[in-house]
Amino acid sequence: MRSLAGKIAAHDAPSTEEIARRTGVPVSDILRFDGNTSPQLLPSTRVEALADELARLHTYPHGGYPRLEQAIAQYAGVSPENVVLGAGADDLILLVVRSFAGRGDRVAIANDPTYPIFSIAVWIAGAEIGDDGPVLRICCRPNNPTGELRELPQTRPLLVDEAYFEYSGETAVSLIEDDVIVIRTFSKAFGLAGARVGYALAGRELAAALRQRQHPAPLSTLSAALALATLESPPDVRPILAERERFADRLRERGFEPWPSHANFLFVPVDEPGELFERLLRKGLPVRPVAGGIRITIRNEEDDERLLQAL
Repeated sequence: MRSLAGKIAAHDAPSTEEIARRTGVPVSDILRFDGNTSPQLLPSTRVEALADELARLHTYPHGGYPRLEQAIAQYAGVSPENVVLGAGADDLILLVVRSFAGRGDRVAIANDPTYPIFSIAVWIAGAEIGDDGPVLRICCRPNNPTGELRELPQTRPLLVDEAYFEYSGETAVSLIEDDVIVIRTFSKAFGLAGARVGYALAGRELAAALRQRQHPAPLSTLSAALALATLESPPDVRPILAERERFADRLRERGFEPWPSHANFLFVPVDEPGELFERLLRKGLPVRPVAGGIRITIRNEEDDERLLQAL
């Protein structure tokens, strides 16, 4: 087995059950502010779609997922030939990086800090991170964990992670014929994090080349059915955006200085993010510690006020 090009640190957060064991806080009292997922409950239409698909669970998705590809294409304003499906955005990030980069190559990653999966994908591919003659550049827009919406890099090829597109409304889709690959997910605004559904949008030739490099059935049929049902009624993110601004104001009243955000979370600079994370974890309120601060997922007013009192 070949060695990795870099050191991969654990990225995933502890399970809710593990937090309960460590802290003594009942599972029902733990509120997660660390995943940037939607606090909204699953609509009944999605449950019905799942029930219908269960009757076909005995068979493979022969012929792929044309209905879902068509629905995504309509939602994103592209053609179905531009759509590449994957098991969440992470699956597609790994696919794109290994399609462009290998041992001896360099991949440039914009912004620091940013989404850790980018560097993990580079190292798994056997490549290195660097700005000297990169074969690919990656950026997250809006950036995770800061929520910033910076200008797009001009270098190509360019991978743009738009996991939080629904909250910002800004997209690079118009550039997909210019060696830009856009990746989005159903895990955030659409509330399907556990279903693991993502999609890439790319020029037709590049999209076809990416599909050649993945296995023939990247999604479970149950996940595809949930995503298709969700697209029939896309989420209204306005309540989250309003709560984000209200909570940011409340944090400022307490002496914190959250950064302006274009996503469903806030980056809050603090001196000892690891120490604050542990204190909040003991109260059953996990946040995401990152370099220079903590990242807080926006939930609803009642939940956010509980975190504010803990802070």
